Order: sequence, then structure tokens, then C-alpha cells
Amino acid sequence: METIKAQLISNLLTQTNFSASLLDVKKTIHKLKLQPSYPIILVAGTNGKGSCCAYLSTILSNAGYRVGTFTSPHVFEYNERIAIENKPIDDANLCQALQEVIAAAELNLGIFKTFTLAAHLIFARQQVDIAIVEVGIGGAQDATNLFEPSISAITTVALDHCELLGNSVEEIGAQKAQIYRPFKPAFFASKHIPQSVLAYAQQIQAQLELAGRDFSYTRQTLSWNFYTDQQNYYSLPYPSLRGVEQLENASLALAILVKLREQFPLSLAQIKAGLLQTTLIGRFQVLAGVPQIVLDTAHNPQAIDTMCENMLKLPFAKRNFALFGVAKDKNWQEIIRKCNKNFDYWYIAPLNSERTEQPQLIADYLVSLGVSTKNIYQLPNIKSAFTQCYQQLSSEDRLVCFGSFLVVEEASHAIQEVRA
Repeated sequence: METIKAQLISNLLTQTNFSASLLDVKKTIHKLKLQPSYPIILVAGTNGKGSCCAYLSTILSNAGYRVGTFTSPHVFEYNERIAIENKPIDDANLCQALQEVIAAAELNLGIFKTFTLAAHLIFARQQVDIAIVEVGIGGAQDATNLFEPSISAITTVALDHCELLGNSVEEIGAQKAQIYRPFKPAFFASKHIPQSVLAYAQQIQAQLELAGRDFSYTRQTLSWNFYTDQQNYYSLPYPSLRGVEQLENASLALAILVKLREQFPLSLAQIKAGLLQTTLIGRFQVLAGVPQIVLDTAHNPQAIDTMCENMLKLPFAKRNFALFGVAKDKNWQEIIRKCNKNFDYWYIAPLNSERTEQPQLIADYLVSLGVSTKNIYQLPNIKSAFTQCYQQLSSEDRLVCFGSFLVVEEASHAIQEVRA
């Protein structure tokens, strides 16, 4: 089965995510007779949408509901993208669904669109009670938006994928807002909401709920409180996911769960347990042991701001090492400009992807910002960069691996080897 899966995925990867149109996807949906009967929670946003989906799926699964989750990208295996009750789908069910979508499609839809349809085939077959679906890029032209959501939510809007979505927050917001539906619940989790999102929600008369107005939270020393007009939760444990942004993501998840409370009732104990048990690889993930190693999929300027803020809250480190690789279509100059002063040494390597930026260009830019060439190391791949960097670390040092999901994936494998 592993060979069949590899062949299927290899074939899908021969097409880009944009080679097939939404009309092609709609034709395939019609041919497959895909008409979800389960409620769908659709979550978009520049940053935080994966965390929000993780809170929702963990809390609901722990409470006994059969939850289907679709997220992207994966870190280790493609199976991670489709989960039932928080467990990645097995190879047999994944291959069967992929084969059905491929057979129904008039042309190769590519990885993301094929997996989106396969996810809904699997959700229907597995008879899920509810589906948590993470939008890929934007919203308006995303395949996930072809299925009717019961609730739509946007975490944040910032500059990313500008070549596809627009060169301003307002333009990007207009794209993401199109996951909202007329007269249906719609959420926005950041206090910085683009006017374009507000305008679209008003135009279609969506039931818009805003962070800071319709739902909010307050921090306590050892706990936090959550408030809406319908429901308050007190003395909640801080989420297991680290980072200053996680209360924002968790409060969005709770606001959605309050809206679902008649159909999916939850106890306070179930909510608390879910917050503590939510896991997500590479979201400012601080590994146990010394030296301190942090894995962070941060790959746009807004996420880098958050990463730097989170670093300040960690225990003191004598020296900070960066392990960095990035796609050339990212605003990597701005990423580096925001965080170059946070690191004493840079280990740079290409991603295992055709989209990778060349390490020499990154190194040259670091030098232009005043980083000494003797503190910059270029390696042929992420694994060798990690291994060489790890050998330089003392117990008082910190290594942060960031810039891409691919950095986290390869660094994770390398960590297992050096710590074996």
C-alpha cells in the first residue's frame, strides 16, 4: 500500500496546485456526488488557522464526537492532512479515496485539490459528526470553499502569498472574506480587521462576531478567562501550545464552540482537557532537554514577529543559533530583517523543494545587514546544517529551526538521530 500511495502522490505532484481550475474541481465534485451532510467549520487566515483547527478537533474528539479534520501542509506524512478523531487516516482509506477522485477528474487536479475532495469522501464514509477544514491559500479561489460551511472563521490577515492574493492587507482580506456565507456565523479573531472583511460581511449580512467586541479573554497569573454574551469560562488552563498568540487562537476556537453548543454540548472539564492535550508539530515547539531546541514553521513576517516575541519569554540562552531555509516566493528579506538581531549565528541550507531560495542570496543579505561572514554557515541541506550546528551547541545555547514546514520536517528527523 505504501508503494501505491507513493505512486499516486508522485503523479499528483507532476501538476502545480494551480494547473486545474475551480470549474474542473466542481465537475469532479458533481461526478463524485459529494454533498456533505455534516456541518463544516471553515478556518482561514495568514497565521493561526492550524492551531485553531487543532483546538477544535482535540476538544470535540475528546468529548466523544466523531471529528474529521483537513489541514495542510503536513510535516512528516501526507496522511496527516486528513484525520479522523485526531488520528491521521490510514494508507488503505487514503489510497482508495485518492484513486476515486483521480478516476472522476477529467485532468490531474494536483495535490491540494485532490486531497480536499478525498478528505470529504473519507469524512462521508467515516460518518463524521463534524468536519474542521483549514483553507489552503486565501479563500475565494480555494477548493475548500466549494463546500458549504456552517461556520466560517478568519484568524488573522497579513502579507503572505502576495503574488496570488494581492499586495495589501485590504486586498488579501477581500480574498479571505469570501469564505463567509450570507446569514451564517462568521468570526474574525484579530483586533486588526481589514475594512474589506467588514464590508464583505455586511454586504452579505453574515453574522459577524469580532474579537474584542463579541468575544474576548483576560489573562490571570496561572489561568485565563473567556467571555461572550452567551457563555463565560473561568480559570481555564493555558493551552499546551506555546506562544503569545495561542490565547487568541484558543479564544476563537471557544467562540466557535459556544456557537455550536446546542448541537455539540461540552462540559467545562472537556474544554480544559482539550486545551491541555492539543498538540501541533512545529508551532513554536520547544523540545524537552538541553540544549534548548525550538521548531517553528514561521515563514512570513507576521509569524516571525510572534516567534521573536515568544523567544523573549523563554529561559535565558547564552547564544542563539538560527537554522533557516525558505521558499523564494516568501518575503524572506523582511523575515530576516525582523529577526537578524535575535541570533548570534546563522546556519543556512536549501529546502528539499524546487521553490527553495539559494543560501548564497540569504547569506549576502545577512552580510548587508551587518552580520559577520564568520557567523554565517552555508550547508548543502537542512540535515547537515542541523548536525553541524548541534555539534557547536553548549547546554546554555538555543537553536531555533524556522522558515518553512520543510525545515521543521528535516530538522525533526535530524534531532532523532543526534539524540538517539
